[in-house]
Amino acid sequence: MTRRARLFALAVCSLAAVGIALPASGAGSGDSLRQKAQQLTQQNSTIASRSRAAVLTLYALDSQLTRTQAQLASLRSQAAAVDRQASVTRRELAVAKRLFTVSERNLANRLRSVYEQQGDSDPLAIVLGAKTLDDALTGLETEKASAETDRAIVAQARRSRDRFVDLQHRLAARAEKLRGLEANVSATVSSLASAKAGRLAFLQRLSAQRKLNQAEIGSLDAQAQAIEAQARRVAVRQVVSTQTVAAPAPTPIPTATPVTGGGTTMTVTATAYTLQGTTATGAPVGYGVVAVDPSVIPLGTRMTIPGYGEGVAADTGGAIQGAVIDLWFPTGAEAASWGRRTVTITLH
Repeated sequence: MTRRARLFALAVCSLAAVGIALPASGAGSGDSLRQKAQQLTQQNSTIASRSRAAVLTLYALDSQLTRTQAQLASLRSQAAAVDRQASVTRRELAVAKRLFTVSERNLANRLRSVYEQQGDSDPLAIVLGAKTLDDALTGLETEKASAETDRAIVAQARRSRDRFVDLQHRLAARAEKLRGLEANVSATVSSLASAKAGRLAFLQRLSAQRKLNQAEIGSLDAQAQAIEAQARRVAVRQVVSTQTVAAPAPTPIPTATPVTGGGTTMTVTATAYTLQGTTATGAPVGYGVVAVDPSVIPLGTRMTIPGYGEGVAADTGGAIQGAVIDLWFPTGAEAASWGRRTVTITLH
């Protein structure tokens, strides 16, 4: 383990043991930044809700706009059809007027011709002027048929003219009504299109604000982490400085004392650590791994530590010098409970 890592582990254990808190200013700044980030997160949640509502409104506006545009297209189609019918009616009315005029003129010409030829078209005159009874009856029937034909032609021409005049008036009224409806629907289409554009712009603003908030949240989190990391470094320096001042003078390298039954004993200062990783020999850390000064205890030496159990010298560290060993514990609480103590170990 490196000296820096070992000092950090020792500081963490000491903090847990004696309850030293991080510097108030750093913690407060980090908390305030995280609180602001949380507020922005809540704001983004509100923005998301508003965006969903705006999208639903946009869908409704779009559907209504589509229907209204279809209605406007239908009205314009009807207006175009009325215009075409009105154009046809104007031509037919002109024909009917000409026919009526021609019929009246033909009737006038025929009457004038009859008067000029016969002088009198009175039925009695026709009978008296006939040579035979058949001629008289024929004359009367011809006169009657001619009069009826003339009247029928004139009446037909008048009815056609009046019908087309009436149709022209009705088409004009229909066209006027359609123009009014078209103007109203066109105004509705413009209003809906404007509302749709406004809703789209609103959604774009919400999206932009959400992205800005997300970027700000990331920045605040990074700042909070940096402040908290700085606070931890300050706390570690304070603890290490305190322990360095209070630490006893380095223990002189002891002489191993042989014991009956094999092995030697040695009195050392035993500290504790709980970091994960691998040892200086490349083996993974675990219970029983002991960091030593190789010049005092060779790597690979097995040992018995009172209160700890069996161990093997398998790690080193810059802070482990002289009669000092460092014992691995699985948790910080266990490491803090061990603390720093003097023990007499047995080397095997």
